[in-house]
Amino acid sequence: MSEFRVRPAHVSDAGRIAQIHIAAWRCAYRGIMDDAVLDRLDHDRQTATWATNLADEQTTIATFVVDRTDDGECLGFGGVCPPRETAEVLDRLPDSSGLGQLAFINVHPDHFGTGAASVLFDGLEDELRAQGWIRAYLMVAEGNDRAMRFYAKKGWQRTGITHVYEGVVPPVPERMYVADLHRAR
Repeated sequence: MSEFRVRPAHVSDAGRIAQIHIAAWRCAYRGIMDDAVLDRLDHDRQTATWATNLADEQTTIATFVVDRTDDGECLGFGGVCPPRETAEVLDRLPDSSGLGQLAFINVHPDHFGTGAASVLFDGLEDELRAQGWIRAYLMVAEGNDRAMRFYAKKGWQRTGITHVYEGVVPPVPERMYVADLHRAR
């Protein structure tokens, strides 16, 4: 079994992150998002976007990658930050104090089931704790059943709170999951 390490992402990771991002989205969101959106994802554009995001010293998103330790291949990436949802969404929680966000997590489909996603997810939870958050939430597209099973397995609770992500056309409904970051793993 391979061993993995989680580390902060660097601008030099942008090309591989773009590759993973495209492959993961095409695998996870086919049938959820419009095929045209997924088919238009472009490696050069994604690389430029990721390079810009990773170079931005003012960003509130801390991005990490998971590498295989034997060869250093980047297998996935994820990010955490302060809440980005509107008060309209967050106010539906019983308590939003001390709340951080697991903003995204993507692993290349070739590495599903290897344990890389679990190690990355644990590292992202550790970063949320290091930033001082005591609870966290994430949003997942309705229909992304694989991700929902994974989050439940990691101890995150599905809420009745939904939101519509309007960053794609047509918009995609998302469901909120929450976790107490002080629970034992």
